[in-house]
Amino acid sequence: MTHTRAYIALGSNLGDRVQIIESAVHALAATENVTLVAVSSLYESAAMTLPGSGAQPDYINAVAAIDTSLTAPELLTRCLEIEHAQGRKREAGKRWQARTLDMDILLYGDLRVNTDELTIPHPGLADRPFFREPLAEIAPGVKLPSPTKSRTEYLAGMSLFENETTGHTDAHRASSDEAAADTTAMDIPAELPHHLRYVIIEGVIGAGKTSLARRLAEHFSGRLVLEEFDDNPFLERFYDDRPRWALQTQLSFLASRFRQQQTLARPDLFHNVSVSDYAFDKDRIFARINLDGDELSLYETMFSIMQPTVPRPDLIVYLQASTDRLIQNIAERGRPYEANMDWDYIDALNRAYNEYFFHYTAGPLLIVNATHMDFVKQSAHLDEIIRQIAGDTPPGTRYFNPSR
Repeated sequence: MTHTRAYIALGSNLGDRVQIIESAVHALAATENVTLVAVSSLYESAAMTLPGSGAQPDYINAVAAIDTSLTAPELLTRCLEIEHAQGRKREAGKRWQARTLDMDILLYGDLRVNTDELTIPHPGLADRPFFREPLAEIAPGVKLPSPTKSRTEYLAGMSLFENETTGHTDAHRASSDEAAADTTAMDIPAELPHHLRYVIIEGVIGAGKTSLARRLAEHFSGRLVLEEFDDNPFLERFYDDRPRWALQTQLSFLASRFRQQQTLARPDLFHNVSVSDYAFDKDRIFARINLDGDELSLYETMFSIMQPTVPRPDLIVYLQASTDRLIQNIAERGRPYEANMDWDYIDALNRAYNEYFFHYTAGPLLIVNATHMDFVKQSAHLDEIIRQIAGDTPPGTRYFNPSR
């Protein structure tokens, strides 16, 4: 079955805007023949209105990337169903009215459609920052139309597309981004709040989680707990022949991680804070990709026995990055046993991580767009993350899209 990468814009300016966007993405992810690949940070933008029509509340916007075997018209129908479920009522002649939810197909593979019901690529990509910004965040390699071209020119031919390095516009980011907008003059916090005693940095291979965990532990004088991947005797063989060595590799990691977690649960007289570069629960992400059948059943049984005694983190920081950036980072660090990692495997991991953390509700979560961040070479990037981690920690999920 052929799958097509599509990008869906979501916007809301009525009701609990953030909750509506999150519910819509959940509904999209639960759709048959749709796989959620990535979701942008949340952005805030002024409503587009007709002259004399009066002011409207600002919008919360986001863009979701999906892989789907639905046709474009079928996908449009599903988007309209999700809108309706969120209370959206479309009325003829009231195009610019406020709405609980608006969903638009921005791109559907290379498809070009221009009918009364559907226009793809969406003509708003030519000049609407609330489409362009979140799309550029999760798909920086996608070609966007030049904002200097008219919509008529834009729809006339693909030759008007150009590679664009998208800067930031006047659209204000929501939630954590607004709180972080004017922090450049602030002192870097030297201590974590008292409620943050155990912080986990997570991300796919190559996201920079170990580098960030080291620097955070050093900055906050904390205990550093690193994943012991070098001690796994099966790892090199796994990268050479994944089906043959998947079970041995997975069980070795599970045992090692469980032993570390039991040590972590004991009091530490010398450190008030612990920082780790992995979450115990992420072990299951790898298992479900690499194992199946009886092997997966055996793993799940062992995991379910161990998991209840593992200490829970006070905060997880998930470093989200594009697959291309992950591959680049893996190549630059030059570990011999990672030389045979292919793009498809890393992309599958990236999708699995994104799906897992999108549905994560076990505690506070900070999702960071780390595609353009370097915590080793750019001290300003590290400072930004420290401010975010040491700031307010509300329940649920926060998003941080750093300035570039």
